[in-house]
Formats: sequence, structure tokens, C-alpha cells
Amino acid sequence: MTGDSGGAVETLLMTLAVIAASLSAGCLVRRVVGESGEPALAALRRRMQLVALFGCMPLSAMLSLWGLPAPDVRLLALPALGVASWAAGGLFALLAARLLRLDRRQTGSMFCCGTFTNIGALGGLVSVLYLGEGSIALVALYRLCEDFYYFGVGLPVARRYGAEAATPETGRRKGRVLAGGPVLAGVLAALALGVLLNWQGVPRPAWCGPLASGTMLLATVLFLTAVGMSLRLSRVGLYTRQWMSVAAIKFCCTPAVVCSLGWWAGLGAVDGGLPLKTVLIVSCMPVAMNALVPPSLYHLDLDMANTCWLCTTAALIVILPLLLLALPCI
Repeated sequence: MTGDSGGAVETLLMTLAVIAASLSAGCLVRRVVGESGEPALAALRRRMQLVALFGCMPLSAMLSLWGLPAPDVRLLALPALGVASWAAGGLFALLAARLLRLDRRQTGSMFCCGTFTNIGALGGLVSVLYLGEGSIALVALYRLCEDFYYFGVGLPVARRYGAEAATPETGRRKGRVLAGGPVLAGVLAALALGVLLNWQGVPRPAWCGPLASGTMLLATVLFLTAVGMSLRLSRVGLYTRQWMSVAAIKFCCTPAVVCSLGWWAGLGAVDGGLPLKTVLIVSCMPVAMNALVPPSLYHLDLDMANTCWLCTTAALIVILPLLLLALPCI
């Protein structure tokens, strides 16, 4: 028992260390480069995000799906649970905005923060460190419809609460970039390849397991370092009610809904409860980094979105130990 406790503490400390070190490294780079190097820094951030998004994350998901030992039909509930979590978060956010009497711009930002969840980077990282490499494929299935939802529901709803950037043509051009095919095509191709290799019974080499975990960790480091490079601590104190409401949605309301649905779908009886444990982790993640894109694009309250992202991410210091205590109960 002592050894298990020691391992759990080490896992928790490693998770927090990866998050803190990555953000700190990005902030340090920004400080060293200064304002004069902002264009070069922006280009570097974009390259890092592209490598993580198009390289590391699809590769990790493909390798993990390839190694699934015995697919269970009940796992088909995972994509539906993902959609349910994003929809519930968005609806709770709109309700909170109404109760707080927010204006249209802040309501749009509140919706983005409620519905956009950091599954791919932080959710994947915590799942790997807490549950092992087998959870990567489950996270991939959970977020299978993520791009469909974000581009088909999230962005259009956010747009209703703001205005397109600069000119209609600029807005349309940026919208095409956001809703273009590379992200969706890359992720779906990786998932399809992993499933195909699994169904065909092609044996997966032993080194693919560590590679899947390693690429997921690398993607997280790249994403968080890029965020650290752009982080500005401003006006945080003006949005206390808003970020606390978003935190309640992210860490209480949405997980309660999604985990209840997952239990009802029978995921607790699959593979020792691994799918349900994975659902608990990914449904408790903070505001996603891409929640900062619509407020910028559609002239919503970007300072509020930044504050909600920063404060809910910092809240992981409390949430991660609680998750570590809750997982053995499933």
C-alpha cells in the first residue's frame, strides 16, 4: 500500500512538474526575446503547435488504437459522451452568463470557455500518467467528434455573440483557415489507420507503446510552452465571478453529467473500469487553449477568456490530487 501511495505521489508531482516547467519555459523565452522579437516568437509558436497537432497527437492516437487488445461494443459510447460533455459545458455556460447578467461579448466568451475543453493536451497527459498507455486510445475515441463539434457548433455559436474581425472578407478567410480540412483529415486518418491495423490483426511492435506515450507527452510540452510564450497576466482580478463560474462548470457540473451517462452506458464494467476512469479525467479538464481563438476572431471579451483559461488551468493543482483519490473508487 505504501508503495502504491508513493507511486501515486510521484505521478502527481510529475504531472504538475510537466505543466509548470512547460509554461515557465515559454514565459522565459518570451522574456528573453522581448517585444522586439514578437513576430519571430509568433512564428515559432505556430510551428510548435503544428508539430504537436499534425505530428505527435495523431501518431500517438494511431499507435494506441492499433494496440487495443479487445474492442468492446460499449466503447462506442465514448464519442457520444464527448459530444455530451461539450454540449453540456456550453449550455451550463450560457445559463451562468444569464445568471451573472453578462453582456453579449462576455456571454460569447463564457460559452467558449464552457464548451472548449483541454482534452488533447492536458487530458491526454493526465490519462497517460494516471492510467497508462491504454488510455490514449480511449481519449482518442472520446474526442473522435471534437472537430465536428467545435467547427460545426462551437464556432458558429460564438460568432452569434460577436462580430467578425476587421472586414467580412477577413472573417471569411480566417473562418476557412479554422474550419479547413488538415486538422480533421489528419486526426481521422490516424484513427482509421490504427483501427484498420487492429482489425486486420497486424501485431504491434513492443516499442510502439512507449512511443505512443512519449509522443503524447511531447505534444503536451509543445502546446504548453507555446501558451507560455503568449501568456499575459492582465486584468485577472476583474473576472473573479466569471472564472469561478467556469471552474464550477468544468470541475463539477459537466463531470457529474458525463460520468453518470458513462456509468449508465456500462463503461464501469469494461476493462476494470478503465474507460469510465478515462471519462472522469477528460471531463474534469480546464478551459482549452483554442477557447482563446473565437474571442479574438469575433471580437468577444478576450481578457475574460484568458483569465478563465489561466485560472482553471491553475486549479489543476487542486483537481489532480482529487482525481488521484477518486479513481480507485471506480
